[in-house]
Amino acid sequence: SGGPTMSNSYEELLAEVRLLQDAGKLPVRPTREQRIDWAYGNTKIENSDVTREMAERAVDEKLAAGK
Repeated sequence: SGGPTMSNSYEELLAEVRLLQDAGKLPVRPTREQRIDWAYGNTKIENSDVTREMAERAVDEKLAAGK
């Protein structure tokens, strides 16, 4: 397909992701670092007082709880 484009539907993108996961080219579950980046980026938008260390702590607590 030549890679994703802005015209791809959600279903098409999801199918591409699953193919990459099945081929072992994309992790099925996000890594710790990806989770931290996501948590930090999303919370920083809402609250400028949030630090990366806070996001790391929150992610580590969730991972320790098996979530």
